[in-house]
Amino acid sequence: MSMYYTYVGTYSPEDQDGIHLLALDTEQGSLNLLQGFAGIDSPSFLTIDAKRHFLYAASETVDGSVVSYRLDPSTGLLEEISRQKTQGDHPCHLSVDESGRWLLAVNYSSGNVCVYPIDEQGAIQKMSHHVQHAGSSVRLDRQEAPHPHSIFPMPQSPFWIVPDLGCDALFVYKLDPINGTLELQSTTPMEGGAGPRHVVFHPTEPWVYAIGELDSKIAAYQYSREDGSLTALQTVSTLPEGYDGESYCADIHIDPEGQYLYGSNRGHDSVAVFRIQADGTVSLAAHTGTEGAYPRNFALAPDGTYLLAANQNSDSVTLFKLNEGIPEYTGVRLEIPNKPVCLKLLGK
Repeated sequence: MSMYYTYVGTYSPEDQDGIHLLALDTEQGSLNLLQGFAGIDSPSFLTIDAKRHFLYAASETVDGSVVSYRLDPSTGLLEEISRQKTQGDHPCHLSVDESGRWLLAVNYSSGNVCVYPIDEQGAIQKMSHHVQHAGSSVRLDRQEAPHPHSIFPMPQSPFWIVPDLGCDALFVYKLDPINGTLELQSTTPMEGGAGPRHVVFHPTEPWVYAIGELDSKIAAYQYSREDGSLTALQTVSTLPEGYDGESYCADIHIDPEGQYLYGSNRGHDSVAVFRIQADGTVSLAAHTGTEGAYPRNFALAPDGTYLLAANQNSDSVTLFKLNEGIPEYTGVRLEIPNKPVCLKLLGK
Protein backbone atom coordinates (compact mmCIF):
# COMPACT_ATOMS: atom_id res chain seq x y z
CA MET A 1 0.00 0.00 0.00
CA SER A 2 1.37 3.41 -0.94
CA MET A 3 -1.58 5.78 -0.41
CA TYR A 4 -2.52 6.95 3.06
CA TYR A 5 -5.07 9.38 4.41
CA THR A 6 -3.44 11.58 7.04
CA TYR A 7 -5.60 13.37 9.62
CA VAL A 8 -4.16 16.41 11.38
CA GLY A 9 -5.45 17.67 14.72
CA THR A 10 -4.97 21.33 15.67
CA TYR A 11 -5.88 24.02 18.19
CA SER A 12 -8.33 25.68 15.81
CA PRO A 13 -11.44 27.42 17.15
CA GLU A 14 -14.78 25.76 16.48
CA ASP A 15 -15.69 28.00 13.52
CA GLN A 16 -12.52 27.16 11.58
CA ASP A 17 -11.19 23.95 10.11
CA GLY A 18 -9.79 22.03 13.06
CA ILE A 19 -9.21 18.59 11.54
CA HIS A 20 -7.38 18.51 8.21
CA LEU A 21 -7.31 15.62 5.75
CA LEU A 22 -4.10 15.07 3.79
CA ALA A 23 -3.09 12.46 1.20
CA LEU A 24 0.34 10.86 1.51
CA ASP A 25 1.67 8.95 -1.51
CA THR A 26 4.76 7.00 -0.47
CA GLU A 27 5.56 5.97 -4.04
CA GLN A 28 5.65 9.56 -5.27
CA GLY A 29 6.85 11.08 -2.00
CA SER A 30 3.99 13.60 -2.12
CA LEU A 31 1.74 15.11 0.55
CA ASN A 32 -1.37 17.09 -0.38
CA LEU A 33 -4.18 18.83 1.49
CA LEU A 34 -7.62 17.46 0.56
CA GLN A 35 -10.20 18.80 3.02
CA GLY A 36 -10.78 20.57 6.31
CA PHE A 37 -13.46 19.94 8.93
CA ALA A 38 -14.82 22.63 11.28
CA GLY A 39 -17.28 22.38 14.16
CA ILE A 40 -14.98 21.26 16.96
CA ASP A 41 -12.92 23.45 19.29
CA SER A 42 -9.24 22.48 19.65
CA PRO A 43 -9.29 18.89 18.35
CA SER A 44 -5.76 18.36 19.57
CA PHE A 45 -5.64 14.58 19.59
CA LEU A 46 -7.22 12.01 17.29
CA THR A 47 -7.49 8.24 17.16
CA ILE A 48 -8.86 5.96 14.44
CA ASP A 49 -10.79 2.69 14.59
CA ALA A 50 -9.80 1.47 11.14
CA LYS A 51 -11.79 -1.79 11.31
CA ARG A 52 -15.08 0.01 11.93
CA HIS A 53 -14.35 3.25 10.05
CA PHE A 54 -14.66 5.66 12.97
CA LEU A 55 -12.46 8.56 14.05
CA TYR A 56 -12.47 10.02 17.57
CA ALA A 57 -11.23 13.45 18.63
CA ALA A 58 -10.47 15.09 21.96
CA SER A 59 -11.68 18.69 22.22
CA GLU A 60 -8.92 20.02 24.49
CA THR A 61 -10.79 22.80 26.29
CA VAL A 62 -11.96 23.68 29.77
CA ASP A 63 -14.95 21.38 30.31
CA GLY A 64 -13.68 19.27 27.43
CA SER A 65 -15.40 16.78 25.14
CA VAL A 66 -14.78 13.67 23.09
CA VAL A 67 -16.33 13.53 19.62
CA SER A 68 -16.91 10.61 17.24
CA TYR A 69 -17.03 10.71 13.43
CA ARG A 70 -18.03 8.29 10.71
CA LEU A 71 -15.10 7.92 8.34
CA ASP A 72 -15.73 7.21 4.65
CA PRO A 73 -12.92 4.79 3.68
CA SER A 74 -13.24 5.63 -0.02
CA THR A 75 -12.94 9.42 0.34
CA GLY A 76 -11.56 9.96 3.86
CA LEU A 77 -14.37 12.40 4.62
CA LEU A 78 -15.77 12.72 8.15
CA GLU A 79 -19.35 12.98 9.42
CA GLU A 80 -19.96 13.74 13.10
CA ILE A 81 -21.88 11.11 15.06
CA SER A 82 -21.81 12.07 18.73
CA ARG A 83 -20.27 14.03 21.61
CA GLN A 84 -19.81 13.50 25.31
CA LYS A 85 -18.32 15.72 28.01
CA THR A 86 -15.18 14.44 29.72
CA GLN A 87 -16.25 15.81 33.12
CA GLY A 88 -12.87 17.47 33.33
CA ASP A 89 -10.55 20.01 31.75
CA HIS A 90 -8.28 19.72 28.73
CA PRO A 91 -8.61 16.13 27.51
CA CYS A 92 -5.37 15.61 25.57
CA HIS A 93 -5.31 11.94 24.52
CA LEU A 94 -7.68 9.07 23.78
CA SER A 95 -7.60 5.46 22.59
CA VAL A 96 -10.10 2.83 21.44
CA ASP A 97 -9.86 -0.76 22.64
CA GLU A 98 -9.42 -3.60 20.14
CA SER A 99 -13.09 -4.58 20.29
CA GLY A 100 -14.19 -1.05 19.38
CA ARG A 101 -16.56 -1.07 22.38
CA TRP A 102 -14.65 1.25 24.71
CA LEU A 103 -13.15 4.71 24.37
CA LEU A 104 -10.60 5.75 27.00
CA ALA A 105 -9.46 9.35 27.53
CA VAL A 106 -7.42 11.45 29.95
CA ASN A 107 -8.05 14.97 31.26
CA TYR A 108 -4.67 16.67 31.67
CA SER A 109 -5.70 19.58 33.91
CA SER A 110 -8.25 17.71 36.02
CA GLY A 111 -6.08 14.64 36.51
CA ASN A 112 -8.62 11.95 35.72
CA VAL A 113 -9.00 8.97 33.37
CA CYS A 114 -12.35 8.28 31.66
CA VAL A 115 -14.03 5.27 30.03
CA TYR A 116 -16.97 5.45 27.61
CA PRO A 117 -19.04 2.72 25.93
CA ILE A 118 -19.30 2.98 22.13
CA ASP A 119 -22.34 1.57 20.31
CA GLU A 120 -22.24 -0.24 16.96
CA GLN A 121 -22.91 3.02 15.09
CA GLY A 122 -19.87 4.71 16.66
CA ALA A 123 -21.88 6.86 19.08
CA ILE A 124 -20.12 7.58 22.37
CA GLN A 125 -22.39 6.76 25.30
CA LYS A 126 -22.50 8.15 28.83
CA MET A 127 -19.26 7.67 30.77
CA SER A 128 -19.11 4.27 32.46
CA HIS A 129 -16.24 5.00 34.86
CA HIS A 130 -13.55 7.49 35.74
CA VAL A 131 -10.52 7.36 38.00
CA GLN A 132 -9.06 10.41 39.75
CA HIS A 133 -5.29 10.58 40.13
CA ALA A 134 -3.65 12.25 43.14
CA GLY A 135 -0.14 13.44 43.85
CA SER A 136 2.60 15.78 42.65
CA SER A 137 6.34 15.83 42.07
CA VAL A 138 9.45 18.01 42.17
CA ARG A 139 8.68 20.64 39.49
CA LEU A 140 6.32 23.07 41.23
CA ASP A 141 5.61 24.90 37.96
CA ARG A 142 4.46 21.80 36.07
CA GLN A 143 4.01 19.02 38.63
CA GLU A 144 1.90 20.70 41.30
CA ALA A 145 -0.90 18.19 40.68
CA PRO A 146 -1.58 15.01 38.68
CA HIS A 147 -1.52 15.44 34.90
CA PRO A 148 -2.25 12.18 33.05
CA HIS A 149 -1.03 12.81 29.51
CA SER A 150 -2.00 9.72 27.52
CA ILE A 151 -3.49 6.22 27.68
CA PHE A 152 -2.28 3.24 25.63
CA PRO A 153 -3.33 -0.44 25.50
CA MET A 154 -0.71 -3.00 26.48
CA PRO A 155 -0.59 -5.50 23.58
CA GLN A 156 -2.19 -8.92 24.05
CA SER A 157 -3.37 -8.08 27.54
CA PRO A 158 -6.29 -6.43 29.38
CA PHE A 159 -3.98 -3.69 30.71
CA TRP A 160 -3.67 0.01 29.86
CA ILE A 161 -0.78 2.31 30.73
CA VAL A 162 -1.23 5.97 31.71
CA PRO A 163 1.87 8.19 31.91
CA ASP A 164 1.21 10.94 34.47
CA LEU A 165 3.41 14.00 33.94
CA GLY A 166 2.47 15.55 37.28
CA CYS A 167 3.10 12.45 39.39
CA ASP A 168 6.24 11.21 37.61
CA ALA A 169 4.70 7.76 37.36
CA LEU A 170 3.35 5.16 34.95
CA PHE A 171 -0.03 3.86 36.09
CA VAL A 172 -1.19 0.48 34.78
CA TYR A 173 -4.92 -0.27 34.82
CA LYS A 174 -6.93 -3.37 34.03
CA LEU A 175 -10.01 -2.73 31.90
CA ASP A 176 -13.15 -4.75 32.63
CA PRO A 177 -14.45 -5.42 29.08
CA ILE A 178 -17.99 -6.11 30.32
CA ASN A 179 -18.63 -3.16 32.62
CA GLY A 180 -16.15 -0.62 31.27
CA THR A 181 -14.39 -0.01 34.59
CA LEU A 182 -10.72 0.42 35.44
CA GLU A 183 -8.83 -1.25 38.29
CA LEU A 184 -5.38 -0.02 39.25
CA GLN A 185 -2.88 -2.82 38.67
CA SER A 186 0.47 -1.16 39.42
CA THR A 187 2.27 2.18 39.70
CA THR A 188 5.85 2.54 38.48
CA PRO A 189 7.66 5.71 39.63
CA MET A 190 10.03 7.46 37.23
CA GLU A 191 12.93 9.80 37.98
CA GLY A 192 11.87 13.01 39.73
CA GLY A 193 11.19 15.72 37.16
CA ALA A 194 10.87 13.27 34.24
CA GLY A 195 7.32 14.29 33.37
CA PRO A 196 6.26 11.13 31.46
CA ARG A 197 4.12 12.03 28.46
CA HIS A 198 3.68 9.19 25.93
CA VAL A 199 4.74 5.55 25.60
CA VAL A 200 5.24 3.17 22.68
CA PHE A 201 5.26 -0.63 22.64
CA HIS A 202 7.65 -2.72 20.58
CA PRO A 203 5.74 -4.54 17.78
CA THR A 204 6.95 -8.03 18.74
CA GLU A 205 8.91 -7.96 22.02
CA PRO A 206 7.60 -7.20 25.55
CA TRP A 207 9.28 -3.78 25.71
CA VAL A 208 7.72 -0.38 26.31
CA TYR A 209 9.42 3.02 26.07
CA ALA A 210 8.27 6.12 27.96
CA ILE A 211 9.30 9.61 26.90
CA GLY A 212 9.76 12.30 29.57
CA GLU A 213 8.59 15.76 28.56
CA LEU A 214 10.47 17.61 31.28
CA ASP A 215 13.83 15.81 31.45
CA SER A 216 14.14 14.97 27.72
CA LYS A 217 14.83 11.30 28.40
CA ILE A 218 13.44 7.95 27.25
CA ALA A 219 13.02 5.16 29.80
CA ALA A 220 12.91 1.56 28.55
CA TYR A 221 11.01 -1.18 30.40
CA GLN A 222 10.17 -4.83 30.00
CA TYR A 223 6.49 -5.44 30.66
CA SER A 224 4.49 -8.50 31.70
CA ARG A 225 1.33 -9.38 29.82
CA GLU A 226 0.32 -11.54 32.79
CA ASP A 227 0.20 -8.89 35.50
CA GLY A 228 1.05 -5.59 33.75
CA SER A 229 4.22 -5.03 35.79
CA LEU A 230 7.15 -3.01 34.43
CA THR A 231 10.87 -3.74 34.91
CA ALA A 232 13.31 -0.91 34.17
CA LEU A 233 15.97 -1.55 31.52
CA GLN A 234 17.59 1.80 30.67
CA THR A 235 17.23 5.59 30.60
CA VAL A 236 18.81 7.70 27.81
CA SER A 237 18.77 11.37 26.79
CA THR A 238 17.06 12.48 23.59
CA LEU A 239 19.34 15.53 23.25
CA PRO A 240 22.83 15.81 21.78
CA GLU A 241 25.71 15.74 24.25
CA GLY A 242 26.54 19.28 25.35
CA TYR A 243 23.21 20.82 24.34
CA ASP A 244 22.13 23.23 27.08
CA GLY A 245 19.15 25.02 25.49
CA GLU A 246 15.54 24.69 26.57
CA SER A 247 13.76 21.67 25.12
CA TYR A 248 10.79 19.45 25.93
CA CYS A 249 10.06 15.99 24.57
CA ALA A 250 6.67 15.18 23.11
CA ASP A 251 5.99 12.11 20.97
CA ILE A 252 7.54 8.65 20.59
CA HIS A 253 7.22 5.92 17.94
CA ILE A 254 8.87 2.71 16.69
CA ASP A 255 9.21 1.70 13.04
CA PRO A 256 7.07 -1.25 11.85
CA GLU A 257 10.03 -3.66 11.89
CA GLY A 258 10.92 -2.78 15.48
CA GLN A 259 14.46 -1.70 14.63
CA TYR A 260 14.37 2.05 15.34
CA LEU A 261 12.92 4.20 18.11
CA TYR A 262 12.10 7.88 17.51
CA GLY A 263 11.40 10.72 19.94
CA SER A 264 10.64 14.39 19.25
CA ASN A 265 12.39 17.35 20.90
CA ARG A 266 10.55 20.68 21.14
CA GLY A 267 13.13 23.44 21.45
CA HIS A 268 15.97 21.51 19.90
CA ASP A 269 13.32 20.98 17.17
CA SER A 270 14.47 17.54 16.15
CA VAL A 271 13.65 13.87 16.06
CA ALA A 272 16.13 11.72 17.98
CA VAL A 273 16.72 8.32 16.37
CA PHE A 274 17.81 5.25 18.34
CA ARG A 275 18.67 1.72 17.24
CA ILE A 276 16.88 -0.91 19.30
CA GLN A 277 19.26 -3.60 20.59
CA ALA A 278 18.58 -7.31 21.08
CA ASP A 279 18.02 -6.82 24.83
CA GLY A 280 15.51 -3.96 24.46
CA THR A 281 17.98 -1.18 25.24
CA VAL A 282 18.66 1.53 22.67
CA SER A 283 21.68 3.37 21.25
CA LEU A 284 21.63 6.82 19.69
CA ALA A 285 21.87 6.83 15.89
CA ALA A 286 21.12 10.40 14.81
CA HIS A 287 19.28 13.69 15.33
CA THR A 288 17.29 15.11 12.42
CA GLY A 289 15.88 18.64 12.46
CA THR A 290 12.16 18.78 11.69
CA GLU A 291 12.43 21.90 9.48
CA GLY A 292 9.97 23.68 11.74
CA ALA A 293 9.39 24.83 15.30
CA TYR A 294 8.20 22.73 18.25
CA PRO A 295 7.48 19.24 16.81
CA ARG A 296 4.74 18.20 19.21
CA ASN A 297 3.69 15.12 17.28
CA PHE A 298 4.98 12.99 14.42
CA ALA A 299 3.95 9.82 12.63
CA LEU A 300 5.52 7.00 10.62
CA ALA A 301 3.97 5.66 7.44
CA PRO A 302 2.77 2.08 8.12
CA ASP A 303 5.03 0.80 5.32
CA GLY A 304 8.05 2.26 7.11
CA THR A 305 9.10 4.57 4.28
CA TYR A 306 8.33 8.09 5.54
CA LEU A 307 8.09 10.19 8.69
CA LEU A 308 5.78 13.20 9.01
CA ALA A 309 6.37 15.89 11.63
CA ALA A 310 3.73 18.29 12.98
CA ASN A 311 5.54 21.52 13.87
CA GLN A 312 3.19 23.28 16.29
CA ASN A 313 4.77 26.72 16.44
CA SER A 314 5.53 27.11 12.73
CA ASP A 315 2.11 25.84 11.54
CA SER A 316 3.62 23.22 9.28
CA VAL A 317 3.73 19.52 8.49
CA THR A 318 7.03 18.36 6.99
CA LEU A 319 7.84 15.10 5.20
CA PHE A 320 10.96 12.95 5.61
CA LYS A 321 12.14 9.87 3.73
CA LEU A 322 13.47 7.14 6.00
CA ASN A 323 16.87 5.94 4.78
CA GLU A 324 17.93 2.90 6.84
CA GLY A 325 15.86 4.36 9.66
CA ILE A 326 17.29 7.88 9.46
CA PRO A 327 14.85 10.68 8.41
CA GLU A 328 15.98 12.78 5.44
CA TYR A 329 14.02 15.92 4.58
CA THR A 330 12.25 15.69 1.21
CA GLY A 331 11.60 19.42 0.86
CA VAL A 332 7.84 18.77 1.14
CA ARG A 333 6.13 21.12 3.58
CA LEU A 334 2.44 21.92 4.06
CA GLU A 335 1.17 24.99 5.89
CA ILE A 336 -1.50 23.96 8.43
CA PRO A 337 -2.96 26.86 10.46
CA ASN A 338 -3.71 26.98 14.18
CA LYS A 339 -0.92 24.77 15.47
CA PRO A 340 -0.90 21.22 14.03
CA VAL A 341 -0.36 18.89 16.99
CA CYS A 342 -1.50 15.40 15.96
CA LEU A 343 -1.01 13.14 12.93
CA LYS A 344 -2.88 9.88 12.29
CA LEU A 345 -2.46 7.78 9.13
CA LEU A 346 -4.94 5.39 7.54
CA GLY A 347 -4.35 3.24 4.48
CA LYS A 348 -6.58 3.97 1.47
